[in-house]
Amino acid sequence: MTAAPASAPSLQAPPPPPASGQLVAQATQLASQRKYADAVVVLNQVLGANPGDEAALRLRAVLLGAIGRYAEMRADVDAVLKLKPNDSQMLASRAVASLGLRQIDQGLADANRAIGVNPNSAAAYAARGAVYRVMGKFEEALADFDSSISLNPKGDSAAFTERGQAYVGLSKFDKALVDFDQALVLSPTNDVARAVRGLTLLLKGNNAEGMVDIKNALDRNPNNQIAELGQGLAMLVSGQTDRALLALNQVIGKNTAYDSLARVLRARALLAKNDPTNALIDVNIALGKFPNDPGTLQLRGLVWLAKHDYHKALDDLSRAITKRETVEGYFARARVHEAQNNFDKATDDYRRATQLPAAGVFDVLAQAAARQKIQQLPKKVPCGNSSSGTEGTCL
Repeated sequence: MTAAPASAPSLQAPPPPPASGQLVAQATQLASQRKYADAVVVLNQVLGANPGDEAALRLRAVLLGAIGRYAEMRADVDAVLKLKPNDSQMLASRAVASLGLRQIDQGLADANRAIGVNPNSAAAYAARGAVYRVMGKFEEALADFDSSISLNPKGDSAAFTERGQAYVGLSKFDKALVDFDQALVLSPTNDVARAVRGLTLLLKGNNAEGMVDIKNALDRNPNNQIAELGQGLAMLVSGQTDRALLALNQVIGKNTAYDSLARVLRARALLAKNDPTNALIDVNIALGKFPNDPGTLQLRGLVWLAKHDYHKALDDLSRAITKRETVEGYFARARVHEAQNNFDKATDDYRRATQLPAAGVFDVLAQAAARQKIQQLPKKVPCGNSSSGTEGTCL
C-alpha cells in the first residue's frame, strides 16, 4: 500500500492592512489618552505606505510637538505646506516648531503670516503670543492670547496656560493663577499648567499648596522642567542652597522659556553662598536676553551690593524701581544708601519697602527685614542739633 501523500500545509492570505482612515482614527484615540508616542508609531505606518497622507501628516505634526520632537514636527508641517502654502493652521504649527527649535525670528515670521492669511485664527494668535512670551514681550503676548481666547474661549487649555505664563512674567501672579485654574478645568491632565501653577504659588510664597502641584507634576513626568524649577525655588527659599543649585542646574540650558528665570534663581542661590562673581555671570546672561527686565536688573543691583560696588548697585536698582516698584527693590537700595552712610535716603527707602504690598516670596522676606531696619536705623541717625547734645529719631 503506497503511503498517502503528505497533506499540503494550510495557506491563508494575511489579513489586509487596516485602511489609513482606521489607523488615523486609532492614532487619534491614543492621542486622547495622552499616549502620544504610541500614536506616532501608528501614524508612521500610514505615512510609510503613503508619505503624502495629509490627515496623518497634520496629526503627526501635532503629536511630535507634544513630545518635543520639533525638527520632525516641522518636517511634517513643511510637507503639508508644500501642498497648501497658505494654510493658516500649519503656519501656526510651524511657528510653534520653530520656537521649540529656538529659531525665534522664524517663529515670529510664520505666526505673522498665519495671522495675515486668517485674522480669525485662534491658533495663529496663540502661536505669536507664545513667541512674544519667550522674547520677554509680555504685554504683546497678553494681547495675542486675549485675541486667541476670545476667538476660542472654551476650546484651548494651552492658550490659558500661555496667558498665565505671560502674567507670571509681569509678576501678576493672581491673574496667572486664575488662568492656570481655567486651563486645568478644560484639561485636567495639562501638566504644564499644573507645574507652572505650582511654580507661581511658590513665587507668591504659598509653599504648601505650590508643592502639591509640583509633586503631582513630577509624579506624572519626572522630567517636567517647570516642576524641577519649582522644586529648586522651594529649596532656595527654605535655605537648602546646595540642593537648590542641583535642581536648577537640571533646567538651565534646556528650557528656552524658563532659562532666564532658572539663571536668576541660581544667581540668588550663589549669592546666598557668598559667590557674587558667579552670580553675576548668570545675571548678565539673563540680561543679555531681556536687557530691560526690572527683576533681573534688581538682582544685579544686589550682586553689585555684595561686591561693594555701590555706584553700579544704585544705578541698577534705581533703573529697576523706575520700571517697577517692588519691596525688595527699595529694601536693596536702602541697604546701599546705608552702606554709604546716607541715612536719610536709606530711611526713606526702608519706609517705602514697608508700605508697598508684597508681590512675591522675595518681597515678603525683604519686607520683614525692612521692618527690622526701621527699628534699628534711628540709633544710627543723629537728629537735632548735635552741638547742643540733643538727639532724636528722624523716623
